[in-house]
Amino acid sequence: MGKRDRRRKRQRAKQKAAAKQQCVSAGTSAAPERVLYPSSTAPLIELHFNDNITDDAKALCRAYWEFAQPGTWARNVAEIGQATFVSRTVRTACRVSLLTVVCPECTAPLTVTSRSEMSATGHWNDAFPHDPVSARAACQDCRESARIEAAAAAALEKQRAAQAAEKKIESASRWLASSLQADEPLAYPEPRQALALLALSDILQSGNLESFGPLKSLKYTITGSAGGDIELVREMYQEHWLAATTPASLDSFAFNEDGKATSMYLDAVSWRFPRWLGPTTREATIAVTKQLRDYLTGHTAAVAQIVQQLEAGMAVDYLNGLLTSRYDETPIPEHRLPDAHDFALKAIQNGYALEQVIAVAWSAAASSVAWGQRTPGLKPGAVASASVTNLERRIGFAKDRPVPHYDVPNSVSRPAMHGTAVRFLAEREEAGAALALFKTLHQRINSRDALELDHDLADSLAAEREPFDRDTWLADLLEGKEQPDHTPTLTFASVLPTGLLSIQTATIRQMHLEVGAMSEGLPLDGTATLDALVPVFENRETHKSNPVATRMIELLGGGYGIVNGTVVFFQTQKNGHSPRGLDDEHQALIRAAHTAATTSASHSAE
Repeated sequence: MGKRDRRRKRQRAKQKAAAKQQCVSAGTSAAPERVLYPSSTAPLIELHFNDNITDDAKALCRAYWEFAQPGTWARNVAEIGQATFVSRTVRTACRVSLLTVVCPECTAPLTVTSRSEMSATGHWNDAFPHDPVSARAACQDCRESARIEAAAAAALEKQRAAQAAEKKIESASRWLASSLQADEPLAYPEPRQALALLALSDILQSGNLESFGPLKSLKYTITGSAGGDIELVREMYQEHWLAATTPASLDSFAFNEDGKATSMYLDAVSWRFPRWLGPTTREATIAVTKQLRDYLTGHTAAVAQIVQQLEAGMAVDYLNGLLTSRYDETPIPEHRLPDAHDFALKAIQNGYALEQVIAVAWSAAASSVAWGQRTPGLKPGAVASASVTNLERRIGFAKDRPVPHYDVPNSVSRPAMHGTAVRFLAEREEAGAALALFKTLHQRINSRDALELDHDLADSLAAEREPFDRDTWLADLLEGKEQPDHTPTLTFASVLPTGLLSIQTATIRQMHLEVGAMSEGLPLDGTATLDALVPVFENRETHKSNPVATRMIELLGGGYGIVNGTVVFFQTQKNGHSPRGLDDEHQALIRAAHTAATTSASHSAE
């Protein structure tokens, strides 16, 4: 027992003694009668009445607490009155002090309010102590005091915990804010990392999400394994291509004694692209998609190799799952996993599809299990190891034989970056084919003889005799004059800002109006027999850009930069710029240029 506890006991005892002394001195003329049992000469308990108690209630209390020998009451409760009424009256009207049973904390007599409480002390028997003994439990005042002290200590501890939590929240918030505001990196990531980031971009855009993760809650992987995903976010976080964000909890961070965040659990927080790419998640996601697609366009061969490696890993996962789940065999030994991956990778590199490697893996597993059933006494892992050997052999046997295609079962994990990579390669192939077709047509037209390009068309002669006078047309328009349209009819192509291409037949005036009131001719130096009309705006930023037409102009050999609004393409003579109608071959060239431009523009904008 410490000094503080002894001091508290002395203070309580003094307070109780002072209260009793005050009661004695308050009425010297009429001191209250003490009610002592079993006798006033050898009292064991003292009955105290509460204030404002009737004489009947006092009489009932006396009858309730009276006894001659400890352990036996003078009257049963039923002899006094109705049990509920008696119990309620006694509890509200009086209390009893056990004069020889003292509180172990303050040494004051223990107080009870009913016979059941008296029995609970353990002293209500013929061995009732005549000398002071300590009670087994503290008195009500001490218990209440202890409860108040405990409540105060708990409140103080709760306040301290809340302050510590607030401090941690502020530190974690600063950590996340610093991550979002990270500086732009100095270099692009490696192709594999860029492909994984592109997969994350696809996930955010397809799900219209503000963030993805935490990694430990995902039901899929990005790279093919949980460890690979953690390594990816660690590297991309350090290189400022990924930023940690909410939702996140304090359990996602480690703190020092001062409440400062010192580290972060990478699989326990959510992720998004940092704000150097864009202020919102959507803008940042669109920006990173364009940048990484453009970057990976120059690393298409590396993307193809990544797809092969991922598919080899999927084939090994299928073989391993087949052994453990279907045949109840041990998994492939750790030292044979690299061999299995190499065998599957070589098969894919030699032209086998993933579905064919799956078929070969199924055959290798089935034959190995059959061998194990025929051969007793094999060591654990022998069948799984044999399946790797059989995989190599059966891939070699299948070189000159047809191999079926087996669907990849849903049990095989599909890394998110695999689907992204496959789509990227398909788009590159589509864009390459479109560009190749355009180049073929473009070269054919440019290599034609000059005489073949000088068409003797009626609308060509008419165009030279009566050209469209834009200044006169504008003046008449301002004066409200309606000028008849006598300009020749020709076939031209227009490209809207949305990228839509249309081949139209109209007059030269209507062709100019398709572009706008103000336009200028744009010679396409790379295609001597084509020109373009582009609109002229005082403020180009207020008009939508036309990326498809911009790319078409680049393909056709024009150096105008980014164009806005609707753009028109028309045919000309090789040595002049008078408008001519597009013939079939030039229409085919325009369509090919549009397809090539649309493919590259749409893939970059996704």
